[in-house]
Amino acid sequence: MYTTSAWRQQTPRDWEHYVNKQVRVTAHGQQQHRGWLHTVDPVTASVVLVQLGESAGGCSVSVVMGHAVEQVEVVGEADEETAMRLSSLFRSEELEARGGEEEVKRRREELRGWLQQNRVPVEEVGEDLLVAGVLTVRPPYAEHDCFSSNQMVLARIQGLLARMPTAQRSSGPPAAGPRLYGGPHVGAVEAAEDRANEQS
Repeated sequence: MYTTSAWRQQTPRDWEHYVNKQVRVTAHGQQQHRGWLHTVDPVTASVVLVQLGESAGGCSVSVVMGHAVEQVEVVGEADEETAMRLSSLFRSEELEARGGEEEVKRRREELRGWLQQNRVPVEEVGEDLLVAGVLTVRPPYAEHDCFSSNQMVLARIQGLLARMPTAQRSSGPPAAGPRLYGGPHVGAVEAAEDRANEQS
């Protein structure tokens, strides 16, 4: 359970603990929202809740903006049937948009290998890649899928992706504004960019 300031300061790894669990979210004004937590936006800390309907495919979705969140509390765990329903939600649309599950995995592995080759710390958090502890890259792992609030770091990581020899980059628009959590290891990103420049 977190309070508002603490919730927004958590990392994707912390938020992963709440995914596919039934939660009670208390927002400003003591408004309460309850549902299965589908995801947390890594930029705004907004919470996406799913309320499952009676039918197999029925559901409704609500969003609690991160700045309004005062408390998040787990109130229930998913049984096997519920877990299967939650995991299948939006999956077909997402995979179609990204080019298929295998293609997404291939892109993730290629990007992780490229970052490791340039000695940039990287770890998987769900489907996301957490780079140097300060930046997140989300599927399908193109330049515009980098999230940072530090323009310099964002530009450096996007530069690394642009020089990735086998990168399959999508043609979508660039990220709207810089996005980042903040953290250590920024120097590792700068050094990696220098190494990539030397290789190109």
